[in-house]
Amino acid sequence: MDEKYVLITGGTNGIGLAAVRRLAREGARIGLVARDREKAERVAGELGGADVFEADLTSQASIREMVRDVRGRAPAIDVLVNNAGAMYGSHQVSVDGIELTWALNVVAPYLITTLLAGHFSPWARVIGTASDEHEKAKRIDFDDLSGERYFSTSAKLTGGSLRRYGETKLALILLSGELGRRVPMIRTYTFEPGLVSTGFNTNNGRLMKLMMAMTKPFARTPEQGAETLVWLATSPDVADESGLYYSRERRTDPSAAAQDTDAAARLWETLQQQTTLPK
Repeated sequence: MDEKYVLITGGTNGIGLAAVRRLAREGARIGLVARDREKAERVAGELGGADVFEADLTSQASIREMVRDVRGRAPAIDVLVNNAGAMYGSHQVSVDGIELTWALNVVAPYLITTLLAGHFSPWARVIGTASDEHEKAKRIDFDDLSGERYFSTSAKLTGGSLRRYGETKLALILLSGELGRRVPMIRTYTFEPGLVSTGFNTNNGRLMKLMMAMTKPFARTPEQGAETLVWLATSPDVADESGLYYSRERRTDPSAAAQDTDAAARLWETLQQQTTLPK
């Protein structure tokens, strides 16, 4: 990884932080996309130097500004890691009028990746952090992308926000496959890190915080969760693969819904519409 440039979202905590520590030790140059500049600067200092690009990934305007900054300051990108993600306990919308889970977990990776077209090195790798929760989503409901049904009082009692999260991770896997088909000079991968002990989902109320605390004894460490990410970023074993899904450093099959190429093409068109600037 000597002098390879890695741009990562969500690299200041959890598996993202564990990954950048490993990659930096292996000689990679790191670019951190983060909402909290001060926190990112601290991580950059720990790494012995890294570029910091500030952005609110739920805002398309902020993403566009960040990408302009990346294009102006960073060399060609060898590895892009769309790692930032979240699950929300209530229905909220972004400044662009898009439900926040969808905005952060799906729209942001699409917009960042497509806006950086032309700034990738040949055979660059684009990695997305998915989840096995995608298996619980049977399809993308294109007629209700606002996802309001997941946040009703009754839905909350049956894990509605977790099901919404799973739907967005299904979308991320579909998006990765479609990107690989549309841009053959880029290698695309998604992976599931397993249940990892991080701060994820601890700010969604007492019940979610309690549930995460109960799973902690069974969870993997961030370093263990990052192993497949680092492997996908560095290994020659996957250099000729693209659009595939991985777990524990092995290729595996995602759900049938995640292999639906018609849904993937429709998703791409939908995201184009959701990110088109008004005339």
